[in-house]
Amino acid sequence: MIFGLWRERLKMWHRHSCLCALGRPEPSVHRLIPRGAHRQECLCHTRQRRTLWIAATLVAAVQIVAPAYPSQLIAGNDRVAVIDGLHNDVRVIQLASRHETVMRVNETPVDGVFVNDTLYILERDARALERIGADGTRASLTLAADPAFLRIANRKLYAYSRLEGIVQEIDLARFTITRSVRIAPFASDFETDGRTGYLVRPRDAKISTFSIATMKPTRDIKVGAVPTDLAISGHTLAIADPSAKKLWVVEGNQSMTQAIARGFIRGLLGLGLYSNRTSQFPTGIDRVVVRGSTWLAYDSSSGTLYRVSKSKSSVLAKDIPPQGFAITSDAILVLQNGAVRRLQQ
Repeated sequence: MIFGLWRERLKMWHRHSCLCALGRPEPSVHRLIPRGAHRQECLCHTRQRRTLWIAATLVAAVQIVAPAYPSQLIAGNDRVAVIDGLHNDVRVIQLASRHETVMRVNETPVDGVFVNDTLYILERDARALERIGADGTRASLTLAADPAFLRIANRKLYAYSRLEGIVQEIDLARFTITRSVRIAPFASDFETDGRTGYLVRPRDAKISTFSIATMKPTRDIKVGAVPTDLAISGHTLAIADPSAKKLWVVEGNQSMTQAIARGFIRGLLGLGLYSNRTSQFPTGIDRVVVRGSTWLAYDSSSGTLYRVSKSKSSVLAKDIPPQGFAITSDAILVLQNGAVRRLQQ
């Protein structure tokens, strides 16, 4: 009976997909599945064939119209924003209600962050930070050239601009730039733990740091062979190094800068169940994301996303674009084959 039900659903979905491709959405698709069964809803768009999937479980899903070229996910606690950097569109979706809002933004949105009900979008070619309130009101702030990364700490935003290597601090209440510091240009990643800012410099195999309290440079730290990305969780700093095919980790109650400087850095994939001979990441890891107890590592050469712990790693998804994954409070979101999937943590 179960297999028969799924066979009928597949037939309906195949028929519906064909009609959508022809620009003839089937108006009765919402009523084809009994109320007691897992529902599958669809909103069709005659000019777009790409769709956005948000899978609440392995069997229940909802399909929503997605941007033509989704390039990045921004995850909040109860919302997700899908950026289309080519067409300057941002689509915000309420995960619970499935309600979506499409917004046109300035040139080349590249990053963003949710702060309560407000969305902040970093616009690279416009050299601006745009604030979009829950009621749709907007404001824009001019930044240094080539803004690339946007982070939040201590109720303030920090924007890093690659061309001049400047980090600018933005006060949320006044929406103005309060302080800035020049560190190093063309960093591949920028993160902060609220006390220290970290800029990853692959070419020099260094991490440049600065104090958030004083907004002054502190030191450059030599780490790995070609560090490309880092993530912070509590007192742990994870650094992706594709050349060494390792994910470096710093642990301890001391500050992360002190831990690295004193030589406590070690390879996660060189200890415990792992060995240097049998790396779990054979082609190298160049991105790492941490939120709470969830650790993700990403290999852009193969488009493979891994779930990582101190005892093991496992493949979570394949064919994922470089900016195509994010972690919410209770799920992992991935862009895959022009769709967005929500995976259980």
